[in-house]
Amino acid sequence: MESSVSLRLHKGLYHGQKDRKRPHLIAKYGMRCFWCGHNLKPETLTIDHYIPLSRGGSNKIKNLRLACNGCNQKRGNAMPEETPEIIAEKSCIRFPSHWSQPKYHFGQLVKQGRIIGIEYQSPGTRRAFDLGKGWIYAVLLDDLGYDTDQLHEPEIKPPSLEQLQAEIEYEKSLAQIHQKNLVVLDEQLSEVVQVSSKQESEQL
Repeated sequence: MESSVSLRLHKGLYHGQKDRKRPHLIAKYGMRCFWCGHNLKPETLTIDHYIPLSRGGSNKIKNLRLACNGCNQKRGNAMPEETPEIIAEKSCIRFPSHWSQPKYHFGQLVKQGRIIGIEYQSPGTRRAFDLGKGWIYAVLLDDLGYDTDQLHEPEIKPPSLEQLQAEIEYEKSLAQIHQKNLVVLDEQLSEVVQVSSKQESEQL
């Protein structure tokens, strides 16, 4: 059994080898996550085993890929052909691990209107310089119109009590309409089933 000292030494040597392989991987694949394709930064870059060590892979450079921390963690020990589906199951909308999570979601009612679009401006990009870094929300100012505004996350305000009450009443009215439609559809289905059964009986 290896001592704790030798284990630490082995891990240290392995990490040193990874650091030496990093420039070769960047030159070969570029600063992009192999799995989700998002741009990587030195602080968010991880080295992933294409075929996991636990499933017969090696530490050779041909078995290494660059990945964001999020994809690397979600992947676990999945084989390459399993990876896209597993990553998608764990996050239906994937953000690079170095992004902050958006505070508001698509379709949400806010004081200014309704959110109809969300865009992330990564620091250091031209759009972040022009528009400001971080999350920017496209807000429809009037459900009946076409006027929109682009708001940064700190500018978004929660809806008023009156807005929320009106929204709840509107959703209730929609639910009532849907419920009535379901009753009518059930009746139609019963009629169709009866006619179909009658026709089958006559054919016999």
